[in-house]
Amino acid sequence: MKYIVISPVRNEEDYIKLTLDSMICQTVLPQQWILVNDGSTDKTEEIIHEYTQNYSWIKLLTLTDRGFYFPGTGVVNVFNKGYELIEVRDWEFVVKLDVDLEFAPDYFELLLQRLVANVKIGIASGNCLLPINGNWIPEGVQDDHPVGPSKVYRRACWDQIGGLKPVPGWDLADLLSAQMNSWETACFKDLHIKHYRITGSRRKGVWAPKHLQGRFEYRHGYAFWYTFFKALKDIPQKPFLIGSIAKVFGYLNALFKNEAYLFEPEMRKFLRMKHKKYFFSKFGFKK
Repeated sequence: MKYIVISPVRNEEDYIKLTLDSMICQTVLPQQWILVNDGSTDKTEEIIHEYTQNYSWIKLLTLTDRGFYFPGTGVVNVFNKGYELIEVRDWEFVVKLDVDLEFAPDYFELLLQRLVANVKIGIASGNCLLPINGNWIPEGVQDDHPVGPSKVYRRACWDQIGGLKPVPGWDLADLLSAQMNSWETACFKDLHIKHYRITGSRRKGVWAPKHLQGRFEYRHGYAFWYTFFKALKDIPQKPFLIGSIAKVFGYLNALFKNEAYLFEPEMRKFLRMKHKKYFFSKFGFKK
């Protein structure tokens, strides 16, 4: 089970030691772990450097600081810088791994065993536990939706989908591309990853991240009824109603501005088909 890990990293001094310590304790170690320091201005580079001195399979690449955090496209571009440095040619799996995570010593061994046992799975992950109100709460994702902070790609699938698409929503685009090419994708919910920084938390408040989410749901090709359905489900979340309203406003704002779609027509059609199937399944119907 030969695997490579690549981690885009920017200003992660608060949590990166948790991820580094989790990885060096894995029962099955990666062939290489390439951390790409995207111009961090804190102690991130210094912390990584300490580990590279003791573990030859941990590599550090430092990029010049661009002056700001660049999600989506920027993350993919940084990942690809690390991908170019892979030295092992016979790797079987490649992992995109965030560095605000903590996981058990056998996490990758168990996950890779399931990929070996089922060669139809092209992309997989465990499930994130999120720190909410003092408790670790499992992220609500569908069984076929691997989580973005820790994704394992089978090499044949990776080659077929052409790697990561450099757009906001890359972690949805790769999933759809794999499924459109007849690969199975899986989130194994009994394998846990503690995710210390919730996705979108770099944006302060509730309105901004939810408004942005709604905007990109439009640009990814979501039908309005599905975004509205998701917003209704979110109403009970604190602060009540605000996030739901923000998401709907974000979608409608992008719609009225006629913002460009990020995914090609075939992918948008496939996505809407998946949404219809999921929606009807929630009410006990098959579509």
